[in-house]
This record gives sequence, structure tokens and C-alpha cells, in this order.
Amino acid sequence: MSLDIAVLYRSYRKELLHHLQRIVHCPETAQDLVQESYLILCRNAADTIEHPRGLLYRIAGNLALDHLRHGRIVDRHRETCDAPETDRYPDAESQVADAQRRALLHQSIAELPPRCRDAFILNKLRGMSYRDIALLLDISESAVEKHVIKGVTYCRKRLGGQIRRREALATPRVSGSKHLVA
Repeated sequence: MSLDIAVLYRSYRKELLHHLQRIVHCPETAQDLVQESYLILCRNAADTIEHPRGLLYRIAGNLALDHLRHGRIVDRHRETCDAPETDRYPDAESQVADAQRRALLHQSIAELPPRCRDAFILNKLRGMSYRDIALLLDISESAVEKHVIKGVTYCRKRLGGQIRRREALATPRVSGSKHLVA
């Protein structure tokens, strides 16, 4: 079948436009996408296309998805830019509360028994596996697991359930730990 863009345009424009309006929910955008689809087809298509309607729908569908993705990115950017200054920068009260919570976490870690503290710091703050900690401290993996669980439980209890895993991982190492193998 020889490619005649004018015939394709007259044959499929309305149904393609309707199809795209259902996807993008905007008649003007759908019209733009239909025109862009035909332009891409003209630029990139060979003289013979076995299924021109299918190719046209594929091109139009891809353009519609690109348009929707771009819209989501723009919306997220606007939300970030439009966010009040207070959302982006914590106020003094929340900064003080975070500092107090971190200090209490540091104190709680310092109060742990030496082996428990070492296992907890190596796992939660340094990200080491139980196996690596067991080799380093010359204890079993089961013992490492028990020490880490004991440390997490104790810290949560001291913080009143305020500790979250992400905070524990982001907290810097407690200084002055004599038993920690570096």
C-alpha cells in the first residue's frame, strides 16, 4: 500500500482526535497531537507501510503519554516552587525538637552495653550486615541480631516510639565509643 498522507488524514483524523481527547482530556491538546502524529508519520515513514492506521495510533498514543508525563513533571515542579517557605525550611521549634531527639538517641546509644552498642552502630549507622559484624566482633550472627534488636528496642523505648529507621540510619556515629572497632 502506497503512503498517501492526505487520504490517511481524511480517513482517520476524526477517530484519532476522539481517541486522543479521551486520553488527554483537552480538545486543543488532542488536535495538536493529531497534527504532530501526522508530521512524524510523514518525516519517518517509508513509502510502503503495511498498517498505516496502527502506526498512526502508536505514534499518537506515544505522544499523548509523553504529554501526560510532561504535565505531571510540571505539576510537581510547580508544587515544589509554590510550597510556602516554612514547608521547605523547618522552623526553629522543629529544629530544636529534632536536635533534642538526636541528643536523646545519642545518649540512648551510649547507655547500651558495649557489645550491643557496637553491633547496633555497625548495623544501623554503618550499614554492615549481620555476617560482617559477626566476623568483626567474633560472635555469632544470631548474637549480632539479638544485640541489634535489643539496641533498637531500648532506643525506641527511651525516645517514646519517636525513632524511625531512616532517622537511625541518618544519625552520625556516637563519639567516644571505646569498644567500637573502626
